[in-house]
Amino acid sequence: MSEVRELENLTNEVVLDGEPRFHVNRRASIKLADKPRVIVAIPNGDKHQASILECPDCGKKYITPTLRHPNLIPVHFMLQHMNVIPLLNVSMSYLVEGGRLSAEARQIMTKKAIDLGAKYILYWDDDVLPPTKGLYNLYNFMELHPEAGAVSGVYVTREENPEPLMYKEHGAGAYWEMPFGESAKPVPIFGAGAGFLLARLEAVADVIEHMKADNGGKELPVWADERSVPYSEEAENKQQIMWGHDIRFCKLLNEYGWPVYGHGGVLCGHVDVYTNKIYSLPEDAPGFKTHRQSTDYWNSMYASEGINSSKRRYPEMFAAVVDAIPDGSSVVELGCGTGILGTRLTATKQVKYKGYDISSTGIAMAKTRYLDAEVADAFDVEMDGYDTVVATELIEHYEREKFDSLMQKMNASNVRRFVFTVPDGGMPPETIPEHAVDFDRDMVDEYMLPYSNWVYSVTKVDKEHIMCVAEKSDG
Repeated sequence: MSEVRELENLTNEVVLDGEPRFHVNRRASIKLADKPRVIVAIPNGDKHQASILECPDCGKKYITPTLRHPNLIPVHFMLQHMNVIPLLNVSMSYLVEGGRLSAEARQIMTKKAIDLGAKYILYWDDDVLPPTKGLYNLYNFMELHPEAGAVSGVYVTREENPEPLMYKEHGAGAYWEMPFGESAKPVPIFGAGAGFLLARLEAVADVIEHMKADNGGKELPVWADERSVPYSEEAENKQQIMWGHDIRFCKLLNEYGWPVYGHGGVLCGHVDVYTNKIYSLPEDAPGFKTHRQSTDYWNSMYASEGINSSKRRYPEMFAAVVDAIPDGSSVVELGCGTGILGTRLTATKQVKYKGYDISSTGIAMAKTRYLDAEVADAFDVEMDGYDTVVATELIEHYEREKFDSLMQKMNASNVRRFVFTVPDGGMPPETIPEHAVDFDRDMVDEYMLPYSNWVYSVTKVDKEHIMCVAEKSDG
């Protein structure tokens, strides 16, 4: 049972239910559907601010041009809505409530959605611009994960240095490290802004009932700002914690057993309706790099490219690598991908071969080439029983410490030969985001300098790549 939430802890008065200003069924709703499956809930326009619209002394009302009429939406929202891919064979309705604080508007629309018998409610702010497949991706995740209470797209603050309104844990700031990118998968979160958030209404109704039971039969709003005091009244330090209504909503779902997720593949814009500037996640956000080194990223990449992708064929470079490996060698290839180099090597030389890659999709394709290949992180591979390690188009994807750990592992093994290739400049992280290091010959020398027990040579093998062949000395 969760802690009792006293009504006076709510910082703004919130009505529990009511009728939204607008309730419109989507024209493409499925015929004969007796209720909508998805409710789109839009808190619309500016909040009511009496101190601005009405003189507190004489009561005279003023029209202030900086405020939007509560029945109008930004043109950006309308145009983006036109491009959003609709859900297939799914009936939808729209609820719109304006002129209120967002918490109260969402509370009213939530209760109405429950009364309508819908399965999901999409909280969609009229200044948030989701990608074309945004709703499609959130909906399919929820359908495949019935235990999930909600899943949120990612949008940012409207600041010159924006940060994602996504949080992994309380008090730890923005969740910059979550995977961001088109093929990123949802991850558990503590809370998020509710500008584009799909919630399961069964979960929301369950939370409402549990809160009611925990508070002696008194119903509390599921959408409200809340103040909590973690210390007793007698304590010297009466530090207060303020829960914004969207974070509180996610917090309640998590607490009552309905986990909330953030979807880094649903990246939204956040428009300032007064300046027309759209704020987006910075391209150098750490989560992009996290994702581009992930299994999901490479599974998606290999699946989209296919087994015979010309992008992964490097005729001159692969020929040079094969020439550097003597007959009779036992070879481990790290980051073997779909097995293009492995196929060429085993067809040309008499070698014992084993390939490793983090992508199960790539390994499945390599096995169709009759290669001995296995799913594993390249830097976790055991090398005993092999004398040669090959790594093409791999080292530049990781920071220096990964290379050092690999060299230390080879020093402790029977490996005698290390052949690797890297881009020869011109492919820095700013140009190729999945790269972590911008290599050239001098950088290879810098990497190899600490390992005096290895004798190496560096050669140019095609227009874009250099190859290092290193041999372990007996000295």
